[in-house]
Amino acid sequence: MAEVEFENNFDDLLNKPSGNTISETLSEMDVSNPFRDVVSPLVASEGFSDTKVTEHNILNSRINKNSVPSPVDPLESSQNHSNYEPQTSICSSKLLEKEFDDVDVSSIRGIDAVSSASTESHITEKSSGEESLDDEITIRGVHNDQSLANLDNSSQSDCSMPTFKITVEDPQKIGDPISAHIIYRVRTRTTSTAFRSQEFTVLRRYRDFLWLYNRLTLGNPGVIVPPLPEKHAIGRFQDEFVENRRQALEKCLNRITSHPKLYRDPDLKLFLESDTFTIDVKRKNQDESKGVLKSLGEAMSNATTFNKFTETDEWFEGRRNQLDILESQLKTLLKSVEVIVKQRKDLGGATVDFGNSLLSLAGAELNKSLASNLKILGNIQQKIKELHEKQARQDVLTLENTVGEYIRIIASIKVAFNSRAKVYQTWQNSISDLQKKKANYERSKSQGRFDQDKMLTQIAEAEHKVEDCKSEFEDVSKLIKNELDRFDKEKVEDFKNSVEAFLESMVQTQKEIISLWESYFRQVEAQQNSNLEDSSVGT
Repeated sequence: MAEVEFENNFDDLLNKPSGNTISETLSEMDVSNPFRDVVSPLVASEGFSDTKVTEHNILNSRINKNSVPSPVDPLESSQNHSNYEPQTSICSSKLLEKEFDDVDVSSIRGIDAVSSASTESHITEKSSGEESLDDEITIRGVHNDQSLANLDNSSQSDCSMPTFKITVEDPQKIGDPISAHIIYRVRTRTTSTAFRSQEFTVLRRYRDFLWLYNRLTLGNPGVIVPPLPEKHAIGRFQDEFVENRRQALEKCLNRITSHPKLYRDPDLKLFLESDTFTIDVKRKNQDESKGVLKSLGEAMSNATTFNKFTETDEWFEGRRNQLDILESQLKTLLKSVEVIVKQRKDLGGATVDFGNSLLSLAGAELNKSLASNLKILGNIQQKIKELHEKQARQDVLTLENTVGEYIRIIASIKVAFNSRAKVYQTWQNSISDLQKKKANYERSKSQGRFDQDKMLTQIAEAEHKVEDCKSEFEDVSKLIKNELDRFDKEKVEDFKNSVEAFLESMVQTQKEIISLWESYFRQVEAQQNSNLEDSSVGT
C-alpha cells in the first residue's frame, strides 16, 4: 500500500507575535508527523485519491458537525441511503419471527456473543448434523430471509436521510455493592417521523447497549455494525474509565444512526425510545422463540446429512489477510500511544515534585532575591505539570480512542465475514440436498414406484431453495464489499483527523509551556531591576 504523508498545516498555530527568541525558534520548527512510519500504511488505501476522499467526506458529514439533511420518513420510504457507490440495501422492516433465543439480556457478552470462537478463513469439510443445523437456523430464519429478499429494492440519497443527534450523558452508579452498575442517560434528537417525537430521553445500562449490538449483527448479515467499547470487570467505576466508556458509547450510537442501513432498524428504535425497555425485550424474545421453534421443526424435517464445505474467494481472502496485518499494526500503535500517555503522566508527577522541592527550598532561603527566584521557578513547574496532564488526556482523545475503535471495528468485520461463510454453507447444503433428492427420484423411477409426483414436487422446492440461497449469498457478498469500501474511506479520514488533532494539541501545549518560561524570565528580570533600584536607593 502506498504511503500517505500528512501535510503540515500548523504554520498558523506557530505564528506567535515576534519579539521573543523562543517563539521565533518554535515558528521555524518543522512540525512533522511523529507517527508517520506507523500510521501512513494504515491510512493509505489503494485506488484512493485525495479528491475522492474529499468527495466522500462531503457525503459522510458527521452528526456532531451539524450536517442536517432534509427529513424523510424512514419507515415509509422505499429507498435506502448510500454513502458510497450505488449498492444493495437491506429492507426497512423485519418480521417478528427471528432466530433469537429467549435469553437473559444480562448474559450477553458483546462481540463474543455474536462471533464464533474461530475466524479461520477456510471451513474444513466435516460431517456434523448438529453444527450445520445450527448454521441453518441462525442464518435462514425468517428475520434474515426478509432482510435480504428486498436487498435491491431500496436506494436513497444522502440528503434525504433523517438527522440524528445522540448524546450519552450523566453516568450514575446505582445498586448495591454486589450488583452495582452504571446507568447512562441517552438523549436523542432526530428529524425522523418514525419516532414518537423529535426529542426524547431514556436510561440505559451497558448490557442494553450489548443487546442492541447483538440484535443489529444478527439482523443485518454482511453489515459492519459499529462496535462497543470492551467490557472490564476491574476499575469499571473509576471516573476516567466511566468517561471514556461514555464517549465511546455516544460515538457508537451516532455511527449506527448515520449508517444507511441500520438507522431504520426496529431494534434501534426500541432501544432509543422505549420507556419499558426490559419488559419489551422479554416480550420480544418470547414472540420470537415461537418462530425459532417453527424454523427448527422445518429444518429437522428436511435435514439429511450436512457437511462442511470449503469456499475460497481470492478477493475475500486477500481482504482478510489485509485486515489481519492492519489489526497487528493498530495494536502496535496502540501500545506506543499508551506508553506516551504514561510517560506524560509520569513527567507531570516528576515536574510537580521538582516544583514542590523548589518551593520548600525558597521557604528556607535567607537571601530574599534567591528565594524569590526559586519561588517563581517552583510555581512555573506546577503549572507545567498541569499542561503535561492535559496533553496526556488529549493523546487519549485524539489517537488512543481512534486506534482502539478501529481494532474493534476489525472484529465486527470478521463477524460479517463469518455470516457470509454461514450463508455459503447453507447454500451448499441445499445443493447437496437437491442432488440427493434427484438421485432418489431416479432410483424410484427405475424401480417403478408410484410416489414420483411427490418427489418431483420436493425436487422443485429444493431447486427453488437453491436459487434463494445462491441469491442470498451473492447479496451478502456484494453488501460486504460495499461495507469494506465504506470502511476504507472512513478509515483514511478518521486517522488523518486524529493525527492532525494530535499534532495540533502538541503544538498548543508546547506554545503554552514556552509562554510560561517567557513569563518566568520577565518576572526574574523585573525582580533583578527591583533589586538594582533598591541598591541604588540604599547607596
